Amino acid sequence: MSLPSEYIIEDVVKSIDDLVVYRADHPIHGAVSVYLPDDTLPPEHARVAKNRLYQNGLQMRNISLLNIPFAAKALEVSQNPNEPYIVTKYAKHDLEELISNGVIVKPRRMLAILSQVLQAIVNLAANGLVIDHIYPRQIKLSQLHTGDVGISIIEGTGQQVNVDETAASVADTEKDETPTSTVKDTKTSDGAPASTLSKDARIEGPQKQLRTTQRNIYHLGGIAYQLLFGRKYEPSDKLAVTNIGKLAGRWRKILERALSQDIDFRYDKYEIMLRDVSRALNRNKRVAIASIPFLLLLVLIASYLGYERYRQHKIMTSEAGQAIKSFLEIINKTDDEVPELEKPKLPSPAPDEQAILKPFDKIEPVD
Repeated sequence: MSLPSEYIIEDVVKSIDDLVVYRADHPIHGAVSVYLPDDTLPPEHARVAKNRLYQNGLQMRNISLLNIPFAAKALEVSQNPNEPYIVTKYAKHDLEELISNGVIVKPRRMLAILSQVLQAIVNLAANGLVIDHIYPRQIKLSQLHTGDVGISIIEGTGQQVNVDETAASVADTEKDETPTSTVKDTKTSDGAPASTLSKDARIEGPQKQLRTTQRNIYHLGGIAYQLLFGRKYEPSDKLAVTNIGKLAGRWRKILERALSQDIDFRYDKYEIMLRDVSRALNRNKRVAIASIPFLLLLVLIASYLGYERYRQHKIMTSEAGQAIKSFLEIINKTDDEVPELEKPKLPSPAPDEQAILKPFDKIEPVD
């Protein structure tokens, strides 16, 4: 079954090995990613790519039916091994893209990413599916700062790390911390590389499973360090020690243990690392909750001061307030020295009636 015509292929998002990822639009699913074999491959390579894509499609369909949290799910897969394709929900970012573009993520956001990735791996293991090797491009973010994180099993390199069960020393273990050192292609019966998702790794032996887990945790620590500081982690880099020392204690302990060169000190189970990450996240929440009363107090104080200023403004702009303002301006304009007041003049004495009538004494009365 070929890709339905309802999908409108837009542009190539990324090429991975012998597969090509297209961004497409669908009237029901919306923006999606479509995985197809590279049509420029020689026939013998194209056959291998088709087989690997078809096998991955079967696994993706099973995961979709199981509805495992935080694991990328297939919206649609081909049932024809000769024309395989896988359709998944489109994710705007993956961690490899962020790393290649030099994007730096805040520690709190990095904790949330790690928490969801670890939870996805634990959920897969609970259903008998184990990630053999973790790569940054497997970890998808629907948005850069918010949204869910999903881990994809499609975008592995088709390679597995061959770990010697007897190699317990730090040097031997650290040799396979980079995929280019001891990575070997694991072929199927027809020459197809194996997926990075394998069925029930318990059959591989506890020692190999332990080393695989510790190596993947080391890779997660390296991914986190690169997103926190914008540079690749190197055990011999003195600046790395300084950078990690700047982090908060709870976060610093997690990163130091994940990147430890002492294999016995490093996390040996995803569940233990998930527990520490969850505690750090919960502590952040508790600190945020504890600060709420203080923030409310600040809001109340600011509201009170704002109301007082508003009340004063209303008073001073009223008619009575303007009269008070004018009076205060007059008072402020007077000199500091109070002028001496003049004494009031004494009132004139009362008139003497005899003196007033004296000129009339010589007037004789008329008969």
